[in-house]
Formats: sequence, C-alpha cells, structure tokens
Amino acid sequence: MKITTTFFLVSFVILISQYLVISKTPYPPCVGGVCGGNKCKWPELVGVEVKQAKSIIEQTNPLVTGVILPDSACIRMMDVCSNRVWICPDKHGRVATVPKVG
Repeated sequence: MKITTTFFLVSFVILISQYLVISKTPYPPCVGGVCGGNKCKWPELVGVEVKQAKSIIEQTNPLVTGVILPDSACIRMMDVCSNRVWICPDKHGRVATVPKVG
C-alpha cells in the first residue's frame, strides 16, 4: 500500500509540473479550423533565433500568434488551432523544428 501511494504521489507531481510549464506559456484562445493567411509553414526558420522567428511568423501571417515554448514543453499538443504557431527552441535559443500553424 505504501509503495502504491508513493508511486501515485510521484506520478501526480510529475503530471502537475508538466501542466504548469505548458499552462504558463501565454497564447491566444484557440480558434479551430484550417490555416488562414498566406503562409502556414516556415521551414526556412529552422536555426533562426526564436524571437526573430516569432517576429517573422507574425509579419508573414498576421492571423497567427507565434508562441515560444520552453524546451521542456516542445511536444505536439492534441488541440489544433489555426491561429497559433508553436516555436520550439534548441539549447542555443534557435528554432529546432519547422514552425507550422496548429
């Protein structure tokens, strides 16, 4: 019983800490649907500094908001939003994966 309780508490703490990292990342309310605007993917931004990439994304498609995630939160979310672009940095603060609407 003691092992089960300890396992449950440790699992709960891990789950809550992951939620807090993701939930502290500000982004606009989700708008469902398909990508709007003139651009939906930015493969040319891989390797670019994340703040610069956010600016480029928002200039080329004003219907989206670029959201720079902490590296520990760079996982694909289950919700798809046509007004959001996740920007995942590498350990040097540069874009690690292709930013795309969703």
